[in-house]
Amino acid sequence: MVALHESVEDRTVKDMAEMEPKVVQDPSGATSSVVPAWKPNSSLSIRMVCVEDGLDNIGFRKMAAFIRSIHPDTIIAYVPTGNLRSIVKTLTGKGAGDLSDRDVRIVAEFLAEGDLVCLSSMTQYSSTVHQIIAEIRQINPRAYIVWGGIHPIIYPEDAIKHADAICTGEGEFAFETFLQLAKDSENYFTTPGFWFRTDTGIIKNTNPPLMSKEERDLLPPLMYQDGEFIYHSHKGFTPLHVDDFLRYTGLSYNTVWTIGCPLECTFCANTKFIEYDKGYRKLRHSSPRNIVDEIKRAVDKHPHISTVVFHDDSFLALPYKVLQEFCELWKKEVKIPFAVHGVIPNYVREDKIALLLDAGLNRVTMGVQSGSEDILDFYKRPVPLSRVHEATRILNKYHKYMIPMACDIILENPVETPEDTRATLDLFYEMPRPFTLNVYALRIIPNTQLEKDIEGRGFDVPSIKTSYHSAYQPTLGNILIFALAVWKMPRRMYSVLRNKVYPVLSDQTHYPLALAIFRSAYLFKRAFDHLRFMDFSLLPGKVGYCLWKVGVIDLWKRLIMTRYQLPTDGADRVAPGKPETSAQI
Repeated sequence: MVALHESVEDRTVKDMAEMEPKVVQDPSGATSSVVPAWKPNSSLSIRMVCVEDGLDNIGFRKMAAFIRSIHPDTIIAYVPTGNLRSIVKTLTGKGAGDLSDRDVRIVAEFLAEGDLVCLSSMTQYSSTVHQIIAEIRQINPRAYIVWGGIHPIIYPEDAIKHADAICTGEGEFAFETFLQLAKDSENYFTTPGFWFRTDTGIIKNTNPPLMSKEERDLLPPLMYQDGEFIYHSHKGFTPLHVDDFLRYTGLSYNTVWTIGCPLECTFCANTKFIEYDKGYRKLRHSSPRNIVDEIKRAVDKHPHISTVVFHDDSFLALPYKVLQEFCELWKKEVKIPFAVHGVIPNYVREDKIALLLDAGLNRVTMGVQSGSEDILDFYKRPVPLSRVHEATRILNKYHKYMIPMACDIILENPVETPEDTRATLDLFYEMPRPFTLNVYALRIIPNTQLEKDIEGRGFDVPSIKTSYHSAYQPTLGNILIFALAVWKMPRRMYSVLRNKVYPVLSDQTHYPLALAIFRSAYLFKRAFDHLRFMDFSLLPGKVGYCLWKVGVIDLWKRLIMTRYQLPTDGADRVAPGKPETSAQI
């Protein structure tokens, strides 16, 4: 960590030298000089908590590891609002849930013991964070409260109403600057990437430069059962235990290798990141050695990990040579299956898919969103349907080696015409099988371009705080989406039903029982597809652990499953795709 600290110190000095003096912007338009209002004591105690549904918490775990590396007296905890992978909640269509008033009070009491309280959350849980902050202020008014994570980046105007400070971009180096300035009694209100709330107004600082690849390589590995705590409603805060991981993540380890996305779709939170810095459109990543070492560290702690899930936004946009180095290391040192989410059809190439399959790829999730070119244009998503068809053809070629490909799809867009809604059904009716779907109801992330576009057309769509993966309207169109994920019905039947499909806001008959039946069938089929591959990344609990413990999973993978291997004969080798351009990397 010495090299990292030296790098950060040099960069911080440079940033501070280039800054202009900051002033407070008063709501009335007046300005006043800034005087630091908070001075940490010599025995500063930091308490960090992530309020979210589960234990994936990838960005928080990365940030928490960094903060503890620069300030060891940091207590880290997770507060799951619920478990999205819970079988009962999945079948009943309930969301992750929320915290009761009692839970909020207990969490606040725990955090209020710190001098500096750091919270992280997505927008779905911002209201819960509001409550926690209000309770902390009653218990310990002297605590200084910083809010980071997705919500303050997307909607800083809301977050700064509650916290003393918010982080509006990449947080590692910004936080270290803030902490060092505060400890040195310097004007920490000048910290890049932070907003500050004062008695006379709000100070808004621009974000620092994005981290380079070299700086990312020097970051500590993500927190992973490194002395953290977890909150259970019936037990309070307890040390994080292997049973907690089994309950929330099954036999999977969840991480992110690349950051950034070349697209700028209006339904995605990345649009706010790109609004702040166009550099977010360029993929940034640590070295293959770095990510492999992170995975090995996790597997050393939990040998039962049987699948690694990459939640990258654009994994396949990585250059072939980078993927090749990654795959060579993976085959030699990790040797377990991995899944890739966030696949963009534009970047699906047969040579890359074959390379990853040979290393252990066992499933992919590809963003499709709609079968209507007009709706894709509305989302400003530059992915023509011709590329979707080509990508599904390539992936289908290797279907016997993978869990069925999952396609992300967005339903209930009020802008859709009847033909738009039917075009999405047509896409999946004609799509080569097998496949499955990740079905999302359209929900609005506040303070985004999509919110403006929807409101500009006079529509009112539920916010992201409303469940987007279970609270579907029981329309015929939604029912057919789930039915097509299970069964390709006869064309004549499909044609009759298709003509009775209308957009979600149209006056139409609802069929809640039919939706429940076909959605349940879809869920059971999806679970069966994972069981065929002994994959417990979506199926939580101890069943998978027990099967691993007695050797069933290992035996199944060696004797039953078919593994893909790259041809050794040059004549049969998959032809390489076109070279990547600089825009892709």
